[in-house]
Amino acid sequence: MLSAVKTLLLVFASSLFAQFQTGAASVTFSNAAPIIINDYVTSLAKASPYPSLINVSGVSGQAVTKVTVSLYGLTHAFPSDINILLTAPNGASCVLMSLVGGQSGPNVAVTNLLLTLDDNAANSLPVNSRLNSGTFKPTNGYLDPSVAHTNLPYDLPPSAPAGNSNAPASLSTFKNIDPTGAWSLFVVDAASEAAGIISNGWSLALTTSPPLSIARVSTNILLSWPASATNCHLQTSASATYPTGWSNVLIAPHVVGQSTVVTNPLLPEPRFFKLISN
Repeated sequence: MLSAVKTLLLVFASSLFAQFQTGAASVTFSNAAPIIINDYVTSLAKASPYPSLINVSGVSGQAVTKVTVSLYGLTHAFPSDINILLTAPNGASCVLMSLVGGQSGPNVAVTNLLLTLDDNAANSLPVNSRLNSGTFKPTNGYLDPSVAHTNLPYDLPPSAPAGNSNAPASLSTFKNIDPTGAWSLFVVDAASEAAGIISNGWSLALTTSPPLSIARVSTNILLSWPASATNCHLQTSASATYPTGWSNVLIAPHVVGQSTVVTNPLLPEPRFFKLISN
Protein backbone atom coordinates (compact mmCIF):
# COMPACT_ATOMS: atom_id res chain seq x y z
CA MET A 1 0.00 0.00 0.00
CA LEU A 2 1.07 3.55 -0.66
CA SER A 3 1.50 5.50 2.57
CA ALA A 4 2.55 8.95 1.32
CA VAL A 5 3.58 10.95 -1.71
CA LYS A 6 5.65 8.73 -3.99
CA THR A 7 6.72 10.79 -7.01
CA LEU A 8 6.58 14.50 -7.68
CA LEU A 9 6.71 15.84 -11.23
CA LEU A 10 7.16 19.49 -12.24
CA VAL A 11 5.81 20.46 -15.67
CA PHE A 12 6.72 23.60 -17.64
CA ALA A 13 5.30 24.58 -21.01
CA SER A 14 8.72 24.55 -22.67
CA SER A 15 10.47 21.74 -20.83
CA LEU A 16 9.93 18.89 -18.38
CA PHE A 17 11.67 18.19 -15.09
CA ALA A 18 11.25 15.28 -12.68
CA GLN A 19 12.04 15.34 -8.98
CA PHE A 20 11.71 12.23 -6.79
CA GLN A 21 10.67 12.55 -3.17
CA THR A 22 11.00 10.25 -0.17
CA GLY A 23 8.07 8.42 1.36
CA ALA A 24 6.95 4.98 0.20
CA ALA A 25 5.43 1.70 1.22
CA SER A 26 7.74 -0.77 2.98
CA VAL A 27 7.46 -4.54 3.23
CA THR A 28 9.78 -7.24 4.58
CA PHE A 29 10.15 -10.81 3.31
CA SER A 30 12.03 -13.49 5.23
CA ASN A 31 13.53 -16.95 4.85
CA ALA A 32 14.31 -18.28 8.35
CA ALA A 33 15.84 -21.57 7.19
CA PRO A 34 19.50 -21.93 8.26
CA ILE A 35 22.28 -21.42 5.74
CA ILE A 36 25.18 -23.82 6.38
CA ILE A 37 28.51 -22.23 5.43
CA ASN A 38 30.52 -25.25 4.27
CA ASP A 39 34.31 -25.12 4.59
CA TYR A 40 36.58 -24.60 1.60
CA VAL A 41 38.46 -27.78 0.67
CA THR A 42 39.91 -27.57 -2.84
CA SER A 43 37.71 -24.85 -4.31
CA LEU A 44 35.20 -22.19 -3.32
CA ALA A 45 32.66 -23.93 -1.08
CA LYS A 46 28.98 -23.31 -1.76
CA ALA A 47 26.73 -22.93 1.24
CA SER A 48 23.74 -25.21 1.76
CA PRO A 49 21.36 -24.19 0.28
CA TYR A 50 22.98 -22.36 -2.63
CA PRO A 51 21.30 -20.00 -3.16
CA SER A 52 18.91 -19.29 -0.31
CA LEU A 53 15.76 -17.84 -1.87
CA ILE A 54 13.16 -15.27 -0.94
CA ASN A 55 10.17 -14.97 -3.27
CA VAL A 56 8.71 -11.48 -3.42
CA SER A 57 5.06 -11.08 -4.36
CA GLY A 58 2.19 -8.70 -3.74
CA VAL A 59 4.06 -5.65 -5.03
CA SER A 60 2.90 -5.69 -8.63
CA GLY A 61 3.26 -2.33 -10.34
CA GLN A 62 5.84 -1.12 -7.83
CA ALA A 63 9.47 -0.07 -8.31
CA VAL A 64 12.23 -0.43 -5.71
CA THR A 65 13.40 2.75 -4.02
CA LYS A 66 15.45 1.12 -1.22
CA VAL A 67 16.67 -2.33 -0.14
CA THR A 68 18.15 -3.51 3.16
CA VAL A 69 19.20 -7.05 4.07
CA SER A 70 19.53 -8.67 7.50
CA LEU A 71 21.46 -11.85 8.38
CA TYR A 72 20.33 -13.63 11.54
CA GLY A 73 22.70 -15.71 13.65
CA LEU A 74 26.00 -15.49 11.78
CA THR A 75 28.61 -17.76 13.37
CA HIS A 76 32.07 -18.37 11.89
CA ALA A 77 35.65 -18.74 13.19
CA PHE A 78 37.05 -16.62 10.32
CA PRO A 79 34.35 -14.34 8.87
CA SER A 80 36.82 -12.96 6.32
CA ASP A 81 36.43 -16.32 4.52
CA ILE A 82 32.81 -15.49 3.71
CA ASN A 83 31.53 -13.97 0.47
CA ILE A 84 27.84 -13.06 0.20
CA LEU A 85 26.17 -11.93 -3.03
CA LEU A 86 22.54 -10.82 -3.38
CA THR A 87 20.90 -11.16 -6.80
CA ALA A 88 17.52 -9.70 -7.79
CA PRO A 89 14.97 -11.33 -10.09
CA ASN A 90 16.28 -9.28 -13.04
CA GLY A 91 19.88 -10.53 -12.49
CA ALA A 92 21.27 -7.37 -10.88
CA SER A 93 23.73 -8.24 -8.09
CA CYS A 94 25.30 -6.67 -5.02
CA VAL A 95 28.28 -7.85 -2.94
CA LEU A 96 26.93 -7.68 0.61
CA MET A 97 30.17 -8.70 2.33
CA SER A 98 33.55 -10.12 1.39
CA LEU A 99 36.94 -10.23 3.16
CA VAL A 100 35.66 -8.43 6.27
CA GLY A 101 35.92 -9.12 9.99
CA GLY A 102 39.68 -9.33 10.58
CA GLN A 103 42.26 -11.18 8.55
CA SER A 104 44.07 -13.26 11.20
CA GLY A 105 44.37 -14.05 14.88
CA PRO A 106 42.30 -15.89 17.47
CA ASN A 107 39.99 -12.98 18.25
CA VAL A 108 38.09 -12.74 14.95
CA ALA A 109 35.59 -15.55 15.60
CA VAL A 110 31.94 -14.47 15.86
CA THR A 111 28.86 -16.15 17.30
CA ASN A 112 25.19 -15.49 16.57
CA LEU A 113 25.61 -12.01 15.05
CA LEU A 114 22.74 -9.99 13.64
CA LEU A 115 24.04 -7.97 10.70
CA THR A 116 21.95 -5.52 8.69
CA LEU A 117 23.31 -4.18 5.40
CA ASP A 118 22.05 -0.73 4.47
CA ASP A 119 23.56 1.79 2.05
CA ASN A 120 22.62 4.56 4.48
CA ALA A 121 24.49 3.10 7.45
CA ALA A 122 27.14 5.28 9.06
CA ASN A 123 29.99 2.78 8.66
CA SER A 124 31.20 -0.02 6.42
CA LEU A 125 31.88 -3.47 7.80
CA PRO A 126 35.39 -3.54 9.34
CA VAL A 127 38.00 -5.15 7.10
CA ASN A 128 40.84 -5.56 9.59
CA SER A 129 39.00 -5.94 12.90
CA ARG A 130 36.39 -8.22 14.43
CA LEU A 131 32.74 -8.08 13.39
CA ASN A 132 29.99 -7.13 15.82
CA SER A 133 26.23 -7.05 15.44
CA GLY A 134 24.87 -3.85 13.96
CA THR A 135 23.92 -2.00 10.78
CA PHE A 136 26.62 -1.43 8.17
CA LYS A 137 27.09 -0.52 4.54
CA PRO A 138 27.62 -3.48 2.20
CA THR A 139 31.39 -3.93 2.06
CA ASN A 140 33.77 -5.58 -0.39
CA GLY A 141 36.98 -5.79 1.62
CA TYR A 142 39.01 -6.41 -1.53
CA LEU A 143 38.48 -2.73 -2.39
CA ASP A 144 40.01 -1.59 0.90
CA PRO A 145 43.30 0.35 0.43
CA SER A 146 45.07 -2.30 2.50
CA VAL A 147 44.09 -4.92 -0.10
CA ALA A 148 43.83 -2.71 -3.19
CA HIS A 149 41.83 -4.88 -5.58
CA THR A 150 39.41 -3.34 -8.06
CA ASN A 151 36.73 -6.03 -7.55
CA LEU A 152 36.34 -9.58 -6.26
CA PRO A 153 39.32 -11.62 -7.56
CA TYR A 154 37.00 -14.47 -8.60
CA ASP A 155 33.42 -15.11 -9.59
CA LEU A 156 31.24 -16.90 -7.09
CA PRO A 157 30.43 -20.29 -8.67
CA PRO A 158 27.23 -21.03 -10.62
CA SER A 159 24.33 -20.73 -10.19
CA ALA A 160 25.43 -17.20 -9.26
CA PRO A 161 25.23 -15.08 -12.41
CA ALA A 162 28.32 -14.93 -14.61
CA GLY A 163 30.58 -11.92 -14.06
CA ASN A 164 29.45 -11.44 -10.48
CA SER A 165 32.99 -10.49 -9.40
CA ASN A 166 32.21 -7.07 -10.88
CA ALA A 167 29.06 -6.59 -8.81
CA PRO A 168 29.07 -3.37 -6.76
CA ALA A 169 28.94 -3.34 -2.98
CA SER A 170 25.88 -1.12 -3.11
CA LEU A 171 22.21 -1.96 -2.69
CA SER A 172 21.34 1.03 -4.86
CA THR A 173 22.03 -1.25 -7.83
CA PHE A 174 18.44 -2.49 -7.28
CA LYS A 175 16.83 0.95 -7.42
CA ASN A 176 13.88 1.31 -9.79
CA ILE A 177 13.63 -2.40 -10.66
CA ASP A 178 10.47 -4.51 -10.40
CA PRO A 179 11.04 -6.51 -7.18
CA THR A 180 8.62 -9.33 -8.04
CA GLY A 181 10.16 -12.80 -8.19
CA ALA A 182 12.98 -14.78 -6.60
CA TRP A 183 15.78 -12.94 -4.79
CA SER A 184 18.88 -15.12 -4.32
CA LEU A 185 21.45 -15.04 -1.52
CA PHE A 186 24.68 -16.76 -2.58
CA VAL A 187 27.06 -17.59 0.29
CA VAL A 188 30.55 -18.98 -0.35
CA ASP A 189 33.49 -19.89 1.90
CA ALA A 190 36.82 -18.98 0.25
CA ALA A 191 39.45 -20.36 2.69
CA SER A 192 40.03 -23.59 4.56
CA GLU A 193 39.88 -24.68 8.21
CA ALA A 194 36.61 -23.07 9.32
CA ALA A 195 32.92 -23.58 8.59
CA GLY A 196 29.95 -21.62 9.89
CA ILE A 197 26.25 -20.95 9.77
CA ILE A 198 23.62 -18.25 9.41
CA SER A 199 21.36 -20.04 11.85
CA ASN A 200 18.09 -18.13 11.39
CA GLY A 201 18.35 -17.19 7.75
CA TRP A 202 17.84 -13.73 6.31
CA SER A 203 15.31 -11.05 5.47
CA LEU A 204 14.83 -8.58 2.65
CA ALA A 205 13.26 -5.19 3.44
CA LEU A 206 11.94 -3.37 0.38
CA THR A 207 10.72 0.18 0.05
CA THR A 208 8.67 0.58 -3.13
CA SER A 209 6.48 3.01 -4.99
CA PRO A 210 4.67 2.97 -8.33
CA PRO A 211 6.80 4.74 -10.95
CA LEU A 212 5.12 7.88 -12.30
CA SER A 213 6.25 8.75 -15.83
CA ILE A 214 5.77 11.90 -17.88
CA ALA A 215 5.88 12.65 -21.60
CA ARG A 216 4.94 15.63 -23.72
CA VAL A 217 2.84 14.89 -26.81
CA SER A 218 1.98 17.97 -28.85
CA THR A 219 0.02 20.29 -26.51
CA ASN A 220 -0.62 17.60 -23.89
CA ILE A 221 1.23 16.06 -20.98
CA LEU A 222 0.82 12.29 -20.62
CA LEU A 223 1.22 11.06 -17.05
CA SER A 224 1.30 7.29 -16.56
CA TRP A 225 1.93 4.58 -14.00
CA PRO A 226 1.57 0.77 -14.03
CA ALA A 227 -2.05 -0.34 -14.43
CA SER A 228 -1.49 -2.97 -11.74
CA ALA A 229 -1.04 -0.17 -9.15
CA THR A 230 -4.74 0.32 -8.47
CA ASN A 231 -4.54 1.86 -4.99
CA CYS A 232 -3.49 5.38 -6.01
CA HIS A 233 -4.72 8.48 -7.79
CA LEU A 234 -3.23 11.63 -9.28
CA GLN A 235 -3.19 15.10 -7.73
CA THR A 236 -1.87 18.43 -8.97
CA SER A 237 -0.80 21.81 -7.59
CA ALA A 238 0.77 25.05 -8.74
CA SER A 239 3.19 24.74 -5.82
CA ALA A 240 5.23 21.89 -4.36
CA THR A 241 4.29 22.96 -0.82
CA TYR A 242 3.00 19.95 1.06
CA PRO A 243 0.31 19.28 2.31
CA THR A 244 -1.58 22.41 1.19
CA GLY A 245 -2.63 23.42 -2.29
CA TRP A 246 -3.18 19.98 -3.84
CA SER A 247 -6.35 18.88 -5.64
CA ASN A 248 -7.40 15.74 -7.46
CA VAL A 249 -6.88 15.66 -11.22
CA LEU A 250 -10.44 15.43 -12.55
CA ILE A 251 -9.50 14.11 -15.98
CA ALA A 252 -10.45 10.44 -16.02
CA PRO A 253 -7.53 8.03 -16.41
CA HIS A 254 -7.60 5.32 -19.06
CA VAL A 255 -5.66 2.10 -19.44
CA VAL A 256 -3.30 1.73 -22.40
CA GLY A 257 -1.59 -1.64 -22.51
CA GLN A 258 0.05 -2.13 -19.12
CA SER A 259 -0.22 1.54 -18.04
CA THR A 260 -2.81 3.85 -16.52
CA VAL A 261 -2.63 7.15 -18.41
CA VAL A 262 -3.93 10.66 -17.76
CA THR A 263 -3.79 13.15 -20.63
CA ASN A 264 -3.45 16.63 -19.18
CA PRO A 265 -3.36 19.87 -21.22
CA LEU A 266 -0.01 21.62 -21.23
CA LEU A 267 -0.38 24.88 -19.30
CA PRO A 268 1.84 27.99 -19.48
CA GLU A 269 2.53 28.01 -15.72
CA PRO A 270 4.40 25.33 -13.74
CA ARG A 271 2.38 22.40 -12.46
CA PHE A 272 3.30 19.70 -9.97
CA PHE A 273 1.82 16.19 -10.01
CA LYS A 274 1.92 13.41 -7.44
CA LEU A 275 0.50 9.92 -6.87
CA ILE A 276 -1.11 9.36 -3.50
CA SER A 277 -2.85 6.42 -1.86
CA ASN A 278 -6.61 6.00 -2.18
